[in-house]
Amino acid sequence: MLHGSFKHFLLVSTILALIFSCRSLAEDIRGEVIGVDGQVYIIDAEGEREEVEQPSVIVREMDTIVTAEGGYAIVRFSDGAFSVLNEKSRLRVEKTNWLSHLGGRIYFTFSKVFSGSRHIKTRFATLGIRGTTFIVYDDGSRQGVALDEGLLEIESPGASFEIHKQEQLKEFETFRQQVLQQQRELQQEYEDYKKQLEQEFIEYRDRFTLQSDQFVQFDGTRVDQVLIDDDIKADFENFEAIAGDLLEQFREQARQHREMQQDEHELDEDDFYE
Repeated sequence: MLHGSFKHFLLVSTILALIFSCRSLAEDIRGEVIGVDGQVYIIDAEGEREEVEQPSVIVREMDTIVTAEGGYAIVRFSDGAFSVLNEKSRLRVEKTNWLSHLGGRIYFTFSKVFSGSRHIKTRFATLGIRGTTFIVYDDGSRQGVALDEGLLEIESPGASFEIHKQEQLKEFETFRQQVLQQQRELQQEYEDYKKQLEQEFIEYRDRFTLQSDQFVQFDGTRVDQVLIDDDIKADFENFEAIAGDLLEQFREQARQHREMQQDEHELDEDDFYE
């Protein structure tokens, strides 16, 4: 009798352990590698390395995605993030809504439809995400962030940033191009105006907001903030060309999700007023 009860106890315990184990495994799933080329690896929390030879590989909490020279990886996350890792890049998947950029050049785009704060830790700053598209650089030659659209909250991991800005000349430059041929006398006035606007000014802040079409480069606590140049624009184009249809599908799903949320919100309002 006791022997039978003990066998029953072991059976129930085994089933419960499997249930909880499966539930735990499901809960720590953070995304999926949906595109890969060249040598790409996933290193788990215990340091075990698995080569990703084809798409549809699950990414779990505390996994690190690594691309070798000549390789790239495209990753879609469950919290509305989409990322493309260039060669020789490393991205660690933290707890929900957190990622860690560990090196290389990585493209990110975040859907606006997912609520809650989302962050990326880098070796030089912590980025607070709103629905945005940007590239993080940390490849030995420079550390920085280029923002294509949206806003980024950038917070120092230690001492205050020393932010060096230059006033932008977009509006006057456009005006100058239109009238300079006919009004050469504006040349000297323009040069004086340009010198005035290009004078650097410095701010000391623990955090700041990066606007679209801007690039910030980090050198310790020094931050230089300028407009995105043609080379960085080419980087965005290259990443988006690599992602191709996968990026378009991500954006289309985000758009459909956003429209569904708007429809549900309108229905809730109609019910409220009836």
